[in-house]
Amino acid sequence: MINGKKMGLGILSYKAHETLKKTLVSLEQQKAGSFFDDSVIYFNDFCDRDREIADAFSFRAVGGPNIGFTAQQQLAEHLDADYIVLIQNDCPLVENLSELKKQLTRSVELIETKKIDLMRLRHQWHVGEGFCDVVKYAKFYNIGAVNESFIAREHGLDEQGLKHSWVKSFKRYIRPLKARRLIGRSVYVEKSPEKLFPKYIQRTGDVFIVDSECIDYTEQSFLIQKDFFLNTLCKFINENPKKRTLHGFQVPEIILNCLWWRKKHFKIGVCKGLFTHNRFDDSFRKNHLFYNKKI
Repeated sequence: MINGKKMGLGILSYKAHETLKKTLVSLEQQKAGSFFDDSVIYFNDFCDRDREIADAFSFRAVGGPNIGFTAQQQLAEHLDADYIVLIQNDCPLVENLSELKKQLTRSVELIETKKIDLMRLRHQWHVGEGFCDVVKYAKFYNIGAVNESFIAREHGLDEQGLKHSWVKSFKRYIRPLKARRLIGRSVYVEKSPEKLFPKYIQRTGDVFIVDSECIDYTEQSFLIQKDFFLNTLCKFINENPKKRTLHGFQVPEIILNCLWWRKKHFKIGVCKGLFTHNRFDDSFRKNHLFYNKKI
């Protein structure tokens, strides 16, 4: 518990058993389970092997037929907690238990005092695979001063990718709305993003508070109040399905990253983070080592 509030950890999983086990081992090695009041894995296409893995790591196993990422709602509903940390089976923990306690305690305090609505928990520097935020930001903005913790190789970038160019100001001129939506990504590369974009980014200690007008919703690795997730975000998702889907399934990121999200001006926290992103079987990315591997 944190200040009398129950904490829950939820993992969304679909097959990918080797990936899931590596994530669970990372949590077990740091004894992270001792911090949470409830820990649940929701399995799409639930099978006996899923239950065996969950039991081996002392997680409750729930699930059903495959419904894609919208299963995060069912995952949240099964968690007996006031605050929930939602990750996916390919999000291993890369910090120790002390750092986990510190960051989650700080996150809850910021939500309780209404300074933020949601805390992103993907690691700010060890971002893992498939993270293109900085690449897209650098196409529109010259970097003011690169943060000393920034790891270019994590983003597939080199000095060429971060060099200054007048073309970027032209891109911002012809696509101002696109440029504005990218501002929040500066927290993953800039040394002082709150000074560059004070209208949209504030800083409290080591946490950035970013206006949702300029940072997207992400399904991966975040802490949120359970009621807010279900009664605000999931409610909007359920009421606003999109024609654009992924393998026929509705995608919360597609639905929420819209004008409604930007106009709500939700306060999104970005801290050092706890989880990275890595897969070891059945990646859906065509350029990934495990794309289309039989499972």
